[in-house]
Amino acid sequence: MSKFKLIVVGLIAINVVIYAVVNNFIGALDSLTWLILLVLYELDANFSGLMAEKKLHRIRTFLIMVIALVFFVYVHGHEWLEVINFLFWLALIALLELEVRLPDKVANYRLSYWWATVIVFIGLIGVVIAWAWQSAWLDVYDAIVWIIAFGLIEVDINRVLKRNYLENIDR
Repeated sequence: MSKFKLIVVGLIAINVVIYAVVNNFIGALDSLTWLILLVLYELDANFSGLMAEKKLHRIRTFLIMVIALVFFVYVHGHEWLEVINFLFWLALIALLELEVRLPDKVANYRLSYWWATVIVFIGLIGVVIAWAWQSAWLDVYDAIVWIIAFGLIEVDINRVLKRNYLENIDR
């Protein structure tokens, strides 16, 4: 993992602590779950032999279920900007899961997949702008760090898929 990625993961770990102290249990659980999910995507993209693929899939599935439960807490609490933010993040997770679990399908629809990813990131940036408009600076900072982190993971996964695709062509 590059130094820049380590710094970003460190900032996110600090966010987990901040949300545990300043926010509430749900905010801390939300942040911690996303952090673990981020690390698992990084492992899958760059250290694939470290854990069995099925084990990674099961752990990620469990984490996504936890994230879905947190989502319903936000819906129940009528935190609509959080809900919109969550929907964009869930869309990004769906795209990442497609990339990891069905790389051949993603390769066949590379342009459509790319556009879907761009639209999701534009939506996430739109939420950051809305939080800035509301002067919710902790949310702005948190969202920017997460966007950078998952952007880096997305780039890594694309790099791995392209390398695997080229290796298969050479065969």
